[in-house]
Amino acid sequence: MKSFKEDLMEAIALVSNIEHQLKINTLNGNEKTVFYSILLKEKENTECIISDVINISKLSRSTVFKTLKKLEDLQLILSKQSTSDKRELVISVNV
Repeated sequence: MKSFKEDLMEAIALVSNIEHQLKINTLNGNEKTVFYSILLKEKENTECIISDVINISKLSRSTVFKTLKKLEDLQLILSKQSTSDKRELVISVNV
């Protein structure tokens, strides 16, 4: 029977492999946090808006905005204006 430590090492290796395949392995900590926050919100099958990313990531608003811009420049995310609230942007992962 495998130990918790062995299971954890396997899980980390799996995540590392997935990050490499998605070409997100070069992102810094904040960039990964924002990217994963968007994925977590999308998993709920609801639209992800900037305030969701701020709440999930626990990062400052300015950090989230700068990071979203970089992820969009890298074509890892897409953003579009919300149809229900023109002041909001809907964000999605582009993989």
